[in-house]
Amino acid sequence: MSSLAPASFGAALQAAREAAGAQHYPQGTLYMVATPIGNLADITLRALHVLDLADAIACEDTRHTQGLLRAYGIDRPAARLLAVHQHNEAEAAQGVILRLAQGERIAYVSDAGTPGVSDPGARLTAAVRAAGHRVLPLPGASSVTTLLSAAGLVGSEDDGSAFVFAGFLPTKAGERDTAVQRLGAEPRAVLLLEAPHRIEAMAKALA
Repeated sequence: MSSLAPASFGAALQAAREAAGAQHYPQGTLYMVATPIGNLADITLRALHVLDLADAIACEDTRHTQGLLRAYGIDRPAARLLAVHQHNEAEAAQGVILRLAQGERIAYVSDAGTPGVSDPGARLTAAVRAAGHRVLPLPGASSVTTLLSAAGLVGSEDDGSAFVFAGFLPTKAGERDTAVQRLGAEPRAVLLLEAPHRIEAMAKALA
């Protein structure tokens, strides 16, 4: 997370309230909010407004999200932050659904980037949709599209697509080797995600 001072975002938050606030944000809706992947300035006006407007914010890590909100000058009591992560997503989704049924606006954020893409959030959105509630995605920062925009990949007329997104490789050696072998036969470019501390191990597995 970048070190820009909270005061730097005062004007942005006000602009979000004035510009994005003029739009309609239905109640009883789950808002999937993309957050920055390294630079706090990469937040959208809609994201700021929804985080400011939401009755509660479901998030991967409440402490991380509280720090993010504080950086943007959004005052959110800890009680309004709901922990929804990979270890409790199925159960926690039921609590979110109950709130949506009461007409609340719930935002969901992962620690960084677009939730539900190799991050928690997919099970939550599936459960919310199955319960008959609306899910509204707010586009924003994504490591996938950010990398692709600078990669210069060009799809051929034969495959019609320039890349395959494979997410994270398995952490267990045997499963990882199997995945690498399978992806090695893929004719298109393969895009992978990995945690910084595992980059070296992934590079060795791909060598």
